[in-house]
Amino acid sequence: VMLPLLLLLSSSSPAWAFSVAPRRSPVVISSGDSRSCPVVAKEPSRLFSFDPFKKSYPSYRNHPSYSTTWKKNKSSLQLSGSSSSESSTTTTTSPTRIQEALAGLTVAFSLLSKAIACSAIVGVNPLVGLWSSVIMGITAPLIGSRAGVISGTAAVVIVPLSALTVTHGVEYMPLCIILSAILQGLFGVFNLAKTADLVSEEVLSGFLNGLGFILLFSQAKVFKAAKAGGALLPAVGMASLCFSIVQLLPLVTKAVPSSLVGLVVATGLGMMLKLPLATLESTAPAGTFSGGLSSLPSLIDFGQLRSMATSSSAVKLVMPAAISIMIIALVETLLAGKVVDDMTGKTDDADYDVPKRSVLAMSTGNLVSAFLGGFGGCGLIPQTVLNLKSGGGGPFSSISYALAMASFVLFFAPLVGKISEAALAGIMITVAYDTVAWSSSFKSIKAVMSKGGDGTRVQRLIDLFALGLSSYICYFGNLAVGIIGGVVAQRGLHSIFNRVSKD
Repeated sequence: VMLPLLLLLSSSSPAWAFSVAPRRSPVVISSGDSRSCPVVAKEPSRLFSFDPFKKSYPSYRNHPSYSTTWKKNKSSLQLSGSSSSESSTTTTTSPTRIQEALAGLTVAFSLLSKAIACSAIVGVNPLVGLWSSVIMGITAPLIGSRAGVISGTAAVVIVPLSALTVTHGVEYMPLCIILSAILQGLFGVFNLAKTADLVSEEVLSGFLNGLGFILLFSQAKVFKAAKAGGALLPAVGMASLCFSIVQLLPLVTKAVPSSLVGLVVATGLGMMLKLPLATLESTAPAGTFSGGLSSLPSLIDFGQLRSMATSSSAVKLVMPAAISIMIIALVETLLAGKVVDDMTGKTDDADYDVPKRSVLAMSTGNLVSAFLGGFGGCGLIPQTVLNLKSGGGGPFSSISYALAMASFVLFFAPLVGKISEAALAGIMITVAYDTVAWSSSFKSIKAVMSKGGDGTRVQRLIDLFALGLSSYICYFGNLAVGIIGGVVAQRGLHSIFNRVSKD
C-alpha cells in the first residue's frame, strides 16, 4: 500500500534528503592473485572486521602486512593470497530505489509489534512507540547516519527505562530521554565514537549471539498466547510457513523481499482459512488502529519538564537510567554500522566521520522524540540485518521505512491491524537466526581444538572465552555490561599472557 508513494518520492530524487549522506559509489574488490589483493578503503579497522553471517577474519592488527603495507599506502592494502593463477572481480553496487522502498516496507512491518510491545512495557500509549520509530527513522539518514542502518524503537533501551517508569511514573520519561540524548551528543561532539573499534570480533560475536537468542525467545509469548487460546497448531503452522518462504523464496527470485511475501501469504492464508489467530489489532488497546489525524503526536508539557530539570532530586533519580540508556544505545548503533560493513563487504565512502555523525543523528532523533512525548531509540541490529537481506542498504530504505510506519498509523491502520502475530513471529525468528554469529562461533571453537592457526592455543582459548562470556552476559544479564565485560576480560587476559610469556 505504501509502494506507490515511495516510488513517487524515489522518482523525484529529492536532493535535499540525501545532501548530507550521499549515495555510495560501487566498490570493486579484486581477489585470486597469488601476489596481491588490492582493497580500497578508508580505515584499516574495517578491512578485517568480522562477518557474522559468512566468515570471520583475524584482526587487522595481527596481520603481517599491516605494519608494512598500510603504513606505506593508507588507500590500499596488499594481502598474501592463494597460489591460484585465476583471478576474479566482484562488484558491489548500491541498491535501487525500488529495492530500498520494498526493504523499508518490510522493516516497517517487522517493527510494528515490537514498537507496540515496547510501549506496553513502559506503560504508555502504543502509538508512542510507533511515532518514536518514525522520528528515529527520519532523522538518522537526514543528519548522516551510516547508510543501511535502521534506527527505531529498541527493546534494549526500554529495559532500563521501564525500570524507572514502573517505579516512579511515566512523567519522568521525557527528562530521562533528554538527558540520555544530551550525553549521546557529547559523546559524538568529543569524537568518542571510534572507541567502538575496541570491540573485537569475538566480543561482537558474543553480542550478536546474545541479541539473537533474546530476539528468538522473545517470540515465545506469541505461541504461549496461542496455546492458551487453543490455536497453538495454527500459530506454529503459519509461523513455519512464513519462515520457510523467507528462507526459500530468494533461491527462486529476489525481485521482491521474501520477508514481505511471507508476511502477506501467511496472514492472507490464515484469514482465508479463518484460523483463530491473534492479530495486532486484537492484542492492542481499543482505538490503536483507528487511524486519522488524531493519531499524530503532541508536544510535552515544557513547564513540567523545566521544573523537573531544575530539581536536583529529579535529575539524580533519572540519571542512572539515562546513563544506562546512553551506553546501550551507543553500542548497538555503532555495532549496527559495523554489521553493515561486514554484510556488504564495504565501508561508507562519505567524506565525513560516519560513526560521529551516526551518534549525533541518534542524539538528535532522541531529543525530537522526547519533545513529542516519545522514548526515542537507537540503531537496530536485527532490523538492519532484515533491511540488508531484503535488498536495502542506502539512506532511502530508512526514509521509506519511516514513511511506511507513519502511513500505517494515519491511513492504513485498520488494514495493518489485521496482520497475524504468528506471521510476524515467523519473520522475527528468521531475523534472530540470521543475527546469531553461527559461523564465527563454530570457527572459534574449531580454532581452539586444532593445532594450527593464528597465535598459540592459549591465545585462541582466551578469544573463545571472551566470546562465551560476552554471549552469556548479553543474554542473561545486560547487553552493555556484556560488551564491556568481554572487552575487559579479553584484553586483560591477553595482557597477562603476554607478560608471562616474556618472563
